[in-house]
Amino acid sequence: MPFIRTAVPSSDGPRVSVSSSAAIEIEWALASGEREDYQRDHTTIGAIYERNGDLQARVRAIWGPGATVSCGGFLELMVVAHHGGLLFSADADTLLDRLDELCVTVPSTPDDLPLLSETPEDRAAILLRLARLKKSSDLRRQYVTLVRDVWNAIRPDWELSGRGAVEAAMASRREMVAKGAHWHELGRDGYEFGDLLDRLVAALGPGGEVVVVPAFYTHCGLLVDLPGVVVLGVRTDTTGAEARARTAVLARRLKAISDPTRLAMLDALRGGPRTATDLAAAFSLAQPTVSNHVKVLRDAGLVTDVRDGARRNLVVQQEVVGELLMSLQGVLSGDAAHAHGGPDGR
Repeated sequence: MPFIRTAVPSSDGPRVSVSSSAAIEIEWALASGEREDYQRDHTTIGAIYERNGDLQARVRAIWGPGATVSCGGFLELMVVAHHGGLLFSADADTLLDRLDELCVTVPSTPDDLPLLSETPEDRAAILLRLARLKKSSDLRRQYVTLVRDVWNAIRPDWELSGRGAVEAAMASRREMVAKGAHWHELGRDGYEFGDLLDRLVAALGPGGEVVVVPAFYTHCGLLVDLPGVVVLGVRTDTTGAEARARTAVLARRLKAISDPTRLAMLDALRGGPRTATDLAAAFSLAQPTVSNHVKVLRDAGLVTDVRDGARRNLVVQQEVVGELLMSLQGVLSGDAAHAHGGPDGR
């Protein structure tokens, strides 16, 4: 997803922005490894950790005693991303590529990071994590590998569902910004943080900014103050646009295999790579007809071309087929995958 950020100055408060954030999406996915309720709330995350038990074990073991955050969060990742100017970027790969170096140089003292949004215990735990990352190259290597593995685990679902949902949520809020909406209105679908949010915004000072981040993997809501900015994380749009965006790719793929011939071709390709000529012979079809069917399957991401010398074989994208099945099960199972959580937002 492209880097999208819309900002307007406010005559009665700080500058207001709407942004996507790869770091926050990954942070929520990491936090879900610690929290069963987060996994129940977002069944895709639950399924990912169920299939990758070792990944969940690594998430839960990375910090150990003394550095536990009460909400199970990984807010140090947001701090590091902000330090590198990457918190409000959708480019996860650049963040991952720079994560090690940023962990070495990130500020890690109370003077640099007041973190007034956190309890004293959580603030101390986050600062301890940052200090450990700066000090230990072994820990940094484990941490960067863990963050990358979690991103790789959620990336297919992000491409299938998350990207469109966030784009839809951002579009509605960009429209509100263009009409001069107050930041309170932009975050109205978020968790209720009482007077803490107002106090943090009031303390921003000149040049401060409130950034509202619609996030696909958010549980309830997120509130964090970092140097010069208050970050308000909200769930993606609940008006129906999110659901439509989330199912658009699924519908396109289902349409691609709704044709009996294309479904039969996909089934044949599951047995092994074949050329379009092979399919034409197997199904007694003209080459142009096969080419049209293959194009629909290719455009839906279900098959791809792989060269083998002079041959151009068609190969099933097994991962995409798996995503399709998982998404269809999620839509039809009746699970409230994106329902608002309980009163423990952060």
